[in-house]
Amino acid sequence: MGQAAASEAGNESDAPEAAEASALEALRLDWGSAWDIGRGGTRWHAARRDRTGPALTRASAAGLAMALRISYGRPL
Repeated sequence: MGQAAASEAGNESDAPEAAEASALEALRLDWGSAWDIGRGGTRWHAARRDRTGPALTRASAAGLAMALRISYGRPL
């Protein structure tokens, strides 16, 4: 395998991690002023910074984003 092919193969294996990092960054950009957002194991979580209300946990970034929108009455 040539160096370029090996490099491309390495990038493919990093793709899920890069996508998760990008999703985490986007959630924090949108909601980070009010929510402490992170990922642990296979779960995504958000807890209000003012410690009111329940913490949210979901299996995906998209699920957590939807839960955050619903918590603010904006499910779309």
